[in-house]
Amino acid sequence: MNALALQWRDLYAEDQQATPFQSSAWLTAWARHLPYTAMPIVLAATSPTGRWLAALALVRRVDGDRTRILPLSAPHAECVLPVGPHADNASVSQALAFHLLLADDAGADVLMTDVPVSSALGTTLMLLCHNTGWNCAATPNAAIQLPLHYGRLAASTRREHARRRRTWTRLAAAGRTITYTRTRHMADLLQTFDVLCALHQQRRAGEASLPGSLTAADRYQWYDVLRELGAAHACIATLAVDSTVIAAQLLLTRGPRCYSLILATDPAQRHLAPGHALLRHLTEDLASEGFHVLDLGRSVGAKQSYKQQYRPPRTSTLPTLSTPSGTAA
Repeated sequence: MNALALQWRDLYAEDQQATPFQSSAWLTAWARHLPYTAMPIVLAATSPTGRWLAALALVRRVDGDRTRILPLSAPHAECVLPVGPHADNASVSQALAFHLLLADDAGADVLMTDVPVSSALGTTLMLLCHNTGWNCAATPNAAIQLPLHYGRLAASTRREHARRRRTWTRLAAAGRTITYTRTRHMADLLQTFDVLCALHQQRRAGEASLPGSLTAADRYQWYDVLRELGAAHACIATLAVDSTVIAAQLLLTRGPRCYSLILATDPAQRHLAPGHALLRHLTEDLASEGFHVLDLGRSVGAKQSYKQQYRPPRTSTLPTLSTPSGTAA
């Protein structure tokens, strides 16, 4: 915990490729809420003089007679990477991966989720899977370059967006008040998070929870995470009709890049395509403030077709599992 609170801040500041999911605030907040059966672990790659070159935050969980090693904050983090000035060095990634291999040899189940394929650690894990028989599969991710030029999208997609715009234009012409906002202060962030939670529960009622989705069980953990991140690095964008929020999206920021984490929409307003409408306002808002990229995160299931409409560059992350029988189960 001391490493996450102290050395980690310097490593993060020196690593321009690190995402908010590698920040000290994010990791420390999730570590505080680990169950008693789990222990945070920091793997540190050091120079001969003892200087920290990079570090990887993990968790050791004990479930009955099984021990699991997985990334700290998984599955909430949508990007898992080492952090530090040499985090993307091949030798550093090989050294970190070697310790994962040692954990597997000692009988632990190693599960590395959401590691970008293009990163040094992702390349090393793919090679490890090839050489050891570990399970390895790619999960598509999506990111939008800002500003978003709708005219460059596919013709069918442009027609769909034009149709949605007409729907919202008619709504405004009928006297309905349409309001887009993005939180700027801590009190607004926490208050709007309650609205996001309520929408999410309506949208997911009766459905199985997806990895990283917001559940009632970890709602209060999220409060702590948001307080640690602060309003400067976390915000929620909302779209309301007549003061009733029908779409809300949690976002994390670092530098010119914004990361979409949780989107919730009112199922009763599905005919208005509130997610697409909110995204249109959000991309314009972020571009006007100098953001270059909106990272949409994992693209699986229904999310994949929704995000692919914006023709994002294709990237992938790895879920790597050391125990072949675990995937089948």
